[in-house]
Amino acid sequence: MSTKVIALFLIFFCCISSSVTFAFPNLEGIHFYQKNAHLSPTHKQKLAEAITRYRNADNLWDVLRDEFTLTHFEETPAVQEKIEWFMNNQDFLLRSASRAAPYLYYILQQVKKRHLPAELVLLPIVESGYNPFSMSNMGASGIWQLMPNTALGLGIKRDGAFDGRRDVISSTRAALNYLSYLQSFFDGNWLLAIAAYNTGEGNVLSAIRRNIRDGYDTDFWSLPVAQQTKDYVPSLLALAIIISHPDQYPVYFPPVHNAPYLAQVDIGTQINLKYAAKLAGISDTKLMQLNPGFMHQTMSTRGPYKLVLPIENVEQFSENFALSPFGQSKVTWRHYRVKPGDTLALIAKKFNTTTTAIRQLNHLTKSSVTHAMNLLIPNAPTPVFTKHYALQQMSPTVARNHMQSIISKDAVALNYSLQPGDTIYMVRAKDSLDSISKRFHISSKLLRSANRLTGQKVQPGAQLIIPTHATEHVQANAAPERNAIMPGDTIYMVRRGDTIAKIAHKFHTTAGAIRLANLTDDGSIQEGDRLVVPTGRLRG
Repeated sequence: MSTKVIALFLIFFCCISSSVTFAFPNLEGIHFYQKNAHLSPTHKQKLAEAITRYRNADNLWDVLRDEFTLTHFEETPAVQEKIEWFMNNQDFLLRSASRAAPYLYYILQQVKKRHLPAELVLLPIVESGYNPFSMSNMGASGIWQLMPNTALGLGIKRDGAFDGRRDVISSTRAALNYLSYLQSFFDGNWLLAIAAYNTGEGNVLSAIRRNIRDGYDTDFWSLPVAQQTKDYVPSLLALAIIISHPDQYPVYFPPVHNAPYLAQVDIGTQINLKYAAKLAGISDTKLMQLNPGFMHQTMSTRGPYKLVLPIENVEQFSENFALSPFGQSKVTWRHYRVKPGDTLALIAKKFNTTTTAIRQLNHLTKSSVTHAMNLLIPNAPTPVFTKHYALQQMSPTVARNHMQSIISKDAVALNYSLQPGDTIYMVRAKDSLDSISKRFHISSKLLRSANRLTGQKVQPGAQLIIPTHATEHVQANAAPERNAIMPGDTIYMVRRGDTIAKIAHKFHTTAGAIRLANLTDDGSIQEGDRLVVPTGRLRG
C-alpha cells in the first residue's frame, strides 16, 4: 500500500476502534488471562462454566450458514466452475476445515463485532487453506496471506523472532480491519472490496476507471482485473454456496463447537515453548499450531509474551507455571544467541552456570547446540534451580530413594513443587491414591507428600502432581496424560509410512475425527509422534 493509503487506513481504523473494548470473551471469541499464577476461585468457576458451554455448544457450521448475507451469484458460470472444483477436491476442504477448527469461533466473533459479512470467515480457505505457516512465492504469509508492506501498514509486529502475520489473533484483527476499510473505500460494494483484498485497491480502482473511460459496466464481473482476482471472488462465493446447501453439495466438515475454544494467557516473561507445552499438558505440535507467530522454540526478550491455549488447559498451565522456575520471582535469566564455535560447556562457563541448568531451562534433549539458536541462560543457580537440577543429575533409582528418604519421617512435611519430568494427572471417578500410585510406580506416601494431602481421599477432577521425574517410568507414563484424551480413547505412536487414513482404518474411526482431535494433518505427523485416536467418543 502507498503511504497515503496507509494513512487513510489508520484514520479509518482509529475511528472504528475508539469504542472497542476487549473485556468480554463472548464478544471477542477468545478468553484473556493475566499471568496470575493461581486463578482465583471466581475465575476458576467462570472457566469451568466456559468449558461446559464449549462442550455443549451447537455445531458452528450450522450456525454459520444462517449468518451469510452476501449475494452468492450461484448461476454465474465462474462461480459454478469453482463449485465443481471444490466438489472434486473435497480432501482440500477437509484439510482446510480441520486446520480452521481452533480459530473459527474467534474469527466469526471478530467478523460479527465489525458487522461484516460472515462469508469472510471462509476467506482464509481461499487464501491459505487455513494454514498459518503458509508462505507464498511472493512473500505473503499466514492464514490471511499478508504481504510484508501490508502488514507494516496494518501495524503488525514482525522481527526475526516473531511474525505477527502468522499469529492468528493479531493477523485476523488486522485483516478484518483492512477489509472494513476496503468496504468503505468502495462504498459498500463487497465484491470490489474482496477483489481489492486480493489485488490491491489501486488495481481495482484503475480497472473501474478504465471501464468508465471505455463505456463498460463497473461491476466486478465486468472489470479487466488479473485472472487470479477473477478466480478469487468466485471461489469465496462458491464456498458459501456449498456450506449453505449441504443437501445439494454433500461435503463433510468436522464439527466445530460454537463457543470460545481459545484463551490467551499473558505470562509476562519469555519461555521455551516445549516447556510451556509440558506445563499446559499438550503436545509441542499443538502448542505451535496455536502459536504460529513464534519463529523459534524460545520466546525473544522483546516479546510478545502471550500464549494461546485451549481453554481446557488454562488452569493446568497456570498452576504448573506458578510452581515452575518461571513462576519464582527470584529466578532471573537472560537471552543468548548461539555463535559459531559455541558449545553448551563454553556457554555455561561464560555465564557461570551449568550445562544441566541450560538444558533444563531450554528443554533440550541433546547436548549439542546449533549456530543462531536462541537460549535462555539462568543468571545464577538459585536454590530453586539447584534443587531441581541436583535431582535431575541423579540416577532414577538414587533420585527415587532420595525422595523417599525426605518423606520418611513426615508424609506431608515436604514443600514439593513441580519439576521437569513430572506429570500432572486428573483424578477420575474410580481413582484412589493407591490405584494412582500403582499406576505410576511410586509410593502413596510420596504422592501424598508431593500434593500436601492429609488423607487418603481424592476428588474426581482434582489435578495431582505425579513426581515421575524421580522414577524409572517418566517416558512410559507421562505422554498419555493429556487433557485431549477422553475415557476409552487410545494413544497411538506414529510409525514409518503411517497416514491419518491408515490409522483411522486400523482403529475403525474416521480420518477427520483424528485430525480434529489432534488438530493436525498428514503433512504434520512424523514417525514417533503420539496421536489421540478418539475410539471412545461418539462419532458426529
